[in-house]
Amino acid sequence: MSSPDKGAVRGGPRAGGIVLLDEGVISGIAAGEVVERPASVVKEVVENALDAGATVVHVEYDDREDGQRLLVRDNGCGIEPSQLELALTRHATSKISSLLDLENVGTFGFRGEALASIAAVGRVSLTTRTAGRDSAVRVMVDGGRVSDRSEAGAGPGSSIEVRDLFWSVPARRKFLKSRDTEFQQVLDTVRRFALLSPSVGFRMLRNGADKLDCPAVNTSLERVRQVLGAQVSEKLVAVEGGWEGMGLKGFVSAAGESWGTSRHVHLFVNGRWVKDRLLFKAVTEAYRGYLLKGRFPAVVIELTVDPSAVDVNVHPAKMELRFGDPGEVHRFVVESIRVALRGAAALRGVDLSRGNRVERAWTAPASAPLPTTVGEPPPGYVETSEDALAPPVREIVEQVALEMPGVQQQGTLSHLEVLGQAFDGYIVCQSTDTLVLVDQHAVHERLLYENLIADWKSGNIEVQSLLLPATVSVGPGGVAAVTRRSSDLLAAGWEIEAFGEEEVIVRSLPALASHCETLPLVEGLVADLVETGSTGKLDALIERVLATVACHSAVRVGTRMDLEAARALLERCSSVEFVSACPHGRPVAREIPRSRLERMFGRSATGPAGGHGC
Repeated sequence: MSSPDKGAVRGGPRAGGIVLLDEGVISGIAAGEVVERPASVVKEVVENALDAGATVVHVEYDDREDGQRLLVRDNGCGIEPSQLELALTRHATSKISSLLDLENVGTFGFRGEALASIAAVGRVSLTTRTAGRDSAVRVMVDGGRVSDRSEAGAGPGSSIEVRDLFWSVPARRKFLKSRDTEFQQVLDTVRRFALLSPSVGFRMLRNGADKLDCPAVNTSLERVRQVLGAQVSEKLVAVEGGWEGMGLKGFVSAAGESWGTSRHVHLFVNGRWVKDRLLFKAVTEAYRGYLLKGRFPAVVIELTVDPSAVDVNVHPAKMELRFGDPGEVHRFVVESIRVALRGAAALRGVDLSRGNRVERAWTAPASAPLPTTVGEPPPGYVETSEDALAPPVREIVEQVALEMPGVQQQGTLSHLEVLGQAFDGYIVCQSTDTLVLVDQHAVHERLLYENLIADWKSGNIEVQSLLLPATVSVGPGGVAAVTRRSSDLLAAGWEIEAFGEEEVIVRSLPALASHCETLPLVEGLVADLVETGSTGKLDALIERVLATVACHSAVRVGTRMDLEAARALLERCSSVEFVSACPHGRPVAREIPRSRLERMFGRSATGPAGGHGC
């Protein structure tokens, strides 16, 4: 077969050589970088509205027909009539004038491409009026060219209507998702701006129906409640920190509170919403050990840094950033969030005194022996612990699931009155006006884990040598992982080495785990090593290793405890820094308010015996 002409080869030069693209093609390429979908249009136009000093932003989205209609109206400063055509031209902006300005960008937009790009792929009507003028001016734009200009009646500010998006590049339409998906993207965009600007009123309609109505408020927390709703906002704790010219403020969900997607994670930098991998990784790192795998927190935080220390000109849509010192930013965000999570526990009554450490292997009083020698976790432990709750307790838990934050109002777990045990796995307690269910395995696991972490940091992990070294089959990948991390394992109390191509030999392990079944414990340990990989950070690896030890060493669901043993376990909670969740993120305790119970049984919340004194 003969070879094709070089000019026809994919990716090769066209016959005829290099040519200068015409303005239409140039604008189309630029539009493709900026305008990806309807939400992109809303983002760019709302940014312009906020840069123009708007205090009210109104968004309408109509998708009842194939060609979406978008309208964004604001009460900002407007555009001077003499500059309307210029505003629709590429690289025309009022926000920067030199390269030096890029080092201190203080506005959303600055590239001067938004309006021109939108006008290149949609039919645009721009109406604007500046203060002091009697009437507004409207221009109609098709395919990037002004087709009509006239006076119009409108208040101060600007109104941009976009119809038939991508009419000039119909191939782009096939990449759009379903109508509901595209609408959700638009709504999420407006919600982010609302979170960022509490003093600005936002309203959004879809096909004439209200979908978001956020009047201007005085505080960020009020706006968070408006946007995220009570079910999410009631589970948040405040974050505020500063270090080396950086600041972080906002709200994050308390440890143990989580969602199945990351849709409640909102990240902002210097007043700009971003989709930044570094910051997202910092958030997930901060919650390591506080959330179950595959679960996500709710986060609304804004990072402030010196504008010269961050490049916002990396991406045409300005959603990705490049930090001058990414390592410092990552550490700052992680530590700030962790301080907030542990500080929230302190505000809830946790004794932060480090003087009384948890015992290495907690044992119940002699009158109520509690075995700490356990095997592997019971089937379904991580995924379905709450399924063990049989009626009527399970029904109560499901009915009040939205009213059950971690214990936070009546002091620590150690101050609760222990009533008994449910289903050999849940300690039933009460405070003044709250019924509390405590997962005995989760709380014991957290206690042991905190103790192990403290021992590791001080270099005092107690080690137990095995009289008969144990061999465990872990496969070639497991052997490689153990060999690669042998020195790190030794620091965590493990002496393990390769024993052939598929087995490892265990010579010593942390004393706390000396009574555990070696096989499942080592298998879980090696699985963590393999998942962490060769580039995993040492502290993250050690924490996972110690979490595995704590999990296998803690008392299991299914172990019966009397009142004295249960009290002894909860009393240990006052001696550690954090007990709201186990190291894998499972909540330690859940509350059921007395008022909820009263309503369930048809009683009022007044009087010691409920309604009517009966």
